[in-house]
Amino acid sequence: MMGLVSMANAQVSAGINFQNTRTFITVGTNPDKEFFGEARLGLGRAVGLELVGAYNFVQKSDVNAYVGVGLGLFDHYHPRRDRYYDDNYLVIPFGVLIKPFDNKNFGFLIEAAPVFYNDYGSYLRGGIGFKYTFR
Repeated sequence: MMGLVSMANAQVSAGINFQNTRTFITVGTNPDKEFFGEARLGLGRAVGLELVGAYNFVQKSDVNAYVGVGLGLFDHYHPRRDRYYDDNYLVIPFGVLIKPFDNKNFGFLIEAAPVFYNDYGSYLRGGIGFKYTFR
């Protein structure tokens, strides 16, 4: 019963992140909570998936700042090698969600994330986007 009550109060966010390596369509939990999660579908020449958990270390009505950790699955584009690799990778995103309007459901996102591969090296990706939380 408690699980059903918490699911009924769940809030879902959706957004688009335009990163320097690819574009991500995101679906996640409420980004205004202290801890939130997100699934990111990466689009490009190949499709990839990232699963990210994050912590808001700044929580205000008009801005959140967060850091997280994620696991990339399936193909991912490595910009320095100019090709896709079929391997898992670790990502540590840190970013800011800015909600400048009276409607705090919509916000703009700025994010940077080091990406670590096993054998292929690592790089820093960054980008901008937007997010909407359905309440």
